[in-house]
Amino acid sequence: MEKEYTDTTFVKRFLICLGSLVIGSPCFFIGIVGDDKAFPVLRFLRILPMPEYMDNRDIFYFTLGVMAFFATVILLIMMFGWIFNVSSNRFLKVLVVIGCCCGLPNAFVCLTIGSMLMGVGLLILPATLLACYLAGWYFESRPDDVIDQS
Repeated sequence: MEKEYTDTTFVKRFLICLGSLVIGSPCFFIGIVGDDKAFPVLRFLRILPMPEYMDNRDIFYFTLGVMAFFATVILLIMMFGWIFNVSSNRFLKVLVVIGCCCGLPNAFVCLTIGSMLMGVGLLILPATLLACYLAGWYFESRPDDVIDQS
């Protein structure tokens, strides 16, 4: 028996997404902006100049920052698709895979290193759990996705 998409479902999904974004906002900000206001995304887009000398640590955090930006944008797309009950297609599935590849390292760093630093990394946990649920939701087979082969 399949659940019907109703106004209550819409409001519930919207509140879940909004709550996970609000709770995880410090981690999203730190991941995208970086420490000391480095703005790795703006440097990636060549809006800000790159530092002349970057050691391995700076390159690592720069890469995580760019991946956090892409993961956040894809998470927002996944949330909108879930809120409005958009059926999954190949493009969305590719985005989900890219989002997982970009988001998992950041979630791992936030949950391991960030949770040691006064528990700030634990704030990303609701968004990570929602992203895992949404990845499963996009890849599950729904009756409207199945093509009749007769």
